[in-house]
Amino acid sequence: KAEAGRRAEAEQTARRFREPLGRAAYELQSRIFNIVKGQFLAVYLQGGDGRTRSYAINHTLFVIAQYFAWTELIRREIQFIDLGADKETRQLAQLQHRIYAGWQTDRYVPLLRVFGGEQHAIGERMIWEGPRGPQCMGFAAFFDYLKGSPDSLICALQADVESLGTGLEKALPRLTELQHSLIDLVVFLDPEAVRFPKKNRTKIDFKS
Repeated sequence: KAEAGRRAEAEQTARRFREPLGRAAYELQSRIFNIVKGQFLAVYLQGGDGRTRSYAINHTLFVIAQYFAWTELIRREIQFIDLGADKETRQLAQLQHRIYAGWQTDRYVPLLRVFGGEQHAIGERMIWEGPRGPQCMGFAAFFDYLKGSPDSLICALQADVESLGTGLEKALPRLTELQHSLIDLVVFLDPEAVRFPKKNRTKIDFKS
């Protein structure tokens, strides 16, 4: 009974967070693809006006922080669950760990490196208590947060995003690894491509 209870709890947690985590992963991998292959920063950061530059930086920062938030929420929920009792929950944790490791690895240049504790901290900053329990703040609230509450971790990540405008080449190995791992997570969460179109799951073909 105890094992069955743990399994049911794990499955319920996975179902509850499947949609928001999948959307956060999908939006982040899509932005990375557009930065690397779609000239997103070249058009809106380097070639744009004040409005487009602000959007390019702040919304890119938001989709990164949003992913950290939903990852942190799931980490809190499943840390006391026996992952060995449920194959799907264990696989979810493994996929998340690959992305977690991709951010903090020192195999690449420091640009866009976010250590594990920093990922947790940024995620925590993004979480607030909504009417249905803890959730991630939206872009409007995040935009207000940036203006009213300077945060050293957020500011450091913001500076890295800004530097991609001229230093994208240096960040390509890390961005490529992250985008591939994020797509693997999206495929796991939405294998039939019901929520997130299959045509928008193309992996970057960069090779170092």
